[in-house]
Amino acid sequence: MNTIPYEDIADNDEDERIRQIGEKAMVSKLTVGFITDSEEGKADRYISKLMARFPGIRVIYQGDGPVAETVLVKVGPPLN
Repeated sequence: MNTIPYEDIADNDEDERIRQIGEKAMVSKLTVGFITDSEEGKADRYISKLMARFPGIRVIYQGDGPVAETVLVKVGPPLN
């Protein structure tokens, strides 16, 4: 059985979290899921920063998170 690695990066500042998410997706070629609270615009802000810093990153999913008042976003490398 494959395990899905989990890292709690909440203690890092936002730009460091963006860097780690983007590098896992674009350098390691992995699908990365992250959860934000549902504060208005927060998930969109993360996505905008990821797209600016990591051109070509692909948003696979954005929707309700696993618990109330959260947003789940999945990103990955380009398909080609």
